[in-house]
Amino acid sequence: MPREDRDDQAFTGLEAAIVFIAFVVVASVFAYVVLGAGMFASQKSQEVMHAGLEKAGSALRPGYAVIAKLDNDQGLVVSVEFDLEVTTDLAAIDMRSMTYTVATKEALVTLPPGDDRITDIEWRYPKDGGNLLEAGEVVKVKLDLKGMGIGRGDTFTIGMNAAEGAAASLTRTIPAGIEKNVYIELF
Repeated sequence: MPREDRDDQAFTGLEAAIVFIAFVVVASVFAYVVLGAGMFASQKSQEVMHAGLEKAGSALRPGYAVIAKLDNDQGLVVSVEFDLEVTTDLAAIDMRSMTYTVATKEALVTLPPGDDRITDIEWRYPKDGGNLLEAGEVVKVKLDLKGMGIGRGDTFTIGMNAAEGAAASLTRTIPAGIEKNVYIELF
């Protein structure tokens, strides 16, 4: 066979293997980069999710019933008591760091931690002897509201804020036809 008739343009097996290996290497590098970026993104989203759950876990939940005591003279609210608990077991709230805010149409009063108007904090269902409100524990809080002028037919809001950022509020209305010197449960 004459030498001029040979066709050298076809791939040999060795050349095909080299091209195939090059494609596999490029594809594996690309896959590594994509998987690395995906793992980084999922790790960041996991961190954000845990941070959000920690904040949500420290959220306060007031009890459904609020007990108000009205005075003898004018039928004004003397004190209010309510229960507090945490919503999940992810975090605990230090009850010594609680700030309470009482708002009416006419006034806004803030009761910082240690204020004399926070007259009672009683543990209804304690798990341990600490000051941390944890999952499964319920604490009763009693606030002295004398001098705020909350009377029959008035609406008031109590905001509760912990130093860790947990917050809750409750809004209640004193019934208009209620007597003086009574304890009344507000829903």
